[in-house]
Formats: sequence, structure tokens, C-alpha cells
Amino acid sequence: MVSLICVGIYDADGWTPYRGPSEDVLTVFKGQCKSLRQAISSYIRRTGQSIVMDEEKDKDMVSSLLEFKASLDSILEESFSKNEAFCNTIKDSFEHLINLRQNRPAELIAKFLDEKLRDGNKGTSKEELEGTLDKVLVLFRFIQGKDVFEAFYKKDLAKRLLLGNSASIDAEKSMISKLKTECGS
Repeated sequence: MVSLICVGIYDADGWTPYRGPSEDVLTVFKGQCKSLRQAISSYIRRTGQSIVMDEEKDKDMVSSLLEFKASLDSILEESFSKNEAFCNTIKDSFEHLINLRQNRPAELIAKFLDEKLRDGNKGTSKEELEGTLDKVLVLFRFIQGKDVFEAFYKKDLAKRLLLGNSASIDAEKSMISKLKTECGS
């Protein structure tokens, strides 16, 4: 039954939001929500595992996770009308996959932020940088190794500030403020 349910939203190109005539997937597949949630969870874990566990692609892991999360959010909104059960399924599955390699994703997220907050990204507008910081903060919420993230982030922040490599003091303050709000300290 699961494979029949997934035909409407999964094909050879991957997940595609269902765009039926003013109906969402939940209306079309009434009574099959549990099977559909299991299929989506399985897809997220399988696809996410290929992103997180491939050590050769560590450099692109955070970008790939951001793209994958954006596509999942799009599917949730367009196909499932932000249904709470599907939202929780996606959240739980994403949290599982991002923590498959314990602390490595936390380290890579800190390094990704370091790269974005350095001089070299001065061509990026303030709004684009803020948007990127917000998206990375979403990934931060999922990681269990927040202490590992904090250690790498502090070290990288100190280097940026001491060497004068920061793209913007305002962006640094904004990120610190966001992290304080997120962590409560």
C-alpha cells in the first residue's frame, strides 16, 4: 500500500509536491496518513543518510542539508498544508539523520558559519547573509552536539575578530544574539 500512496508525490526525480485540483495529499489519501508518514520518514532517513554519512562530501554537507530541509519544508507546505503530524514526522526524521555522525555535523555547521561570516563573503548582501544565518540556525536546533558547535564557533569567532577577518561586526552581533536566544544564555 505504501508504494501506491507515494506515487503521487515520489517519482524518479525524487519528491515533488502534489499539485492536484485544489486538494492536498491528505484529502486524496484519506485514511492512509500513518502509512504515508512512514514512507516519508523512510525517504528522509535514507536520503539524509546519504548526505550525512558520506565523509568525502563533508565540505558540502551543510549546503546539502539546507537544500534538503528547504525541499522538505516546501513539500510540507504545498502537499500537506503544514499538517502537524507530518510536520512532526519530518522534524523527527531530520533530527535522526543529522545526528547519525554524532558531533561531526555540529563541527561542520560551525565551520560553515565561519566561512559565511568571513571577509570573503563581502559580496553577499546583508539580507542574504541574515537569511543564511536563519537557515543555519534551523539546522542548529536539530543537532545534539551543541557543546561541540559552541567550542568550534567560539574558536572561529575569536580568530575572525582577532585577525580582523569578519565580514561585518553587525552580522557577528546578530548571530551571537540569535544563538543566545536559541540557547537561553
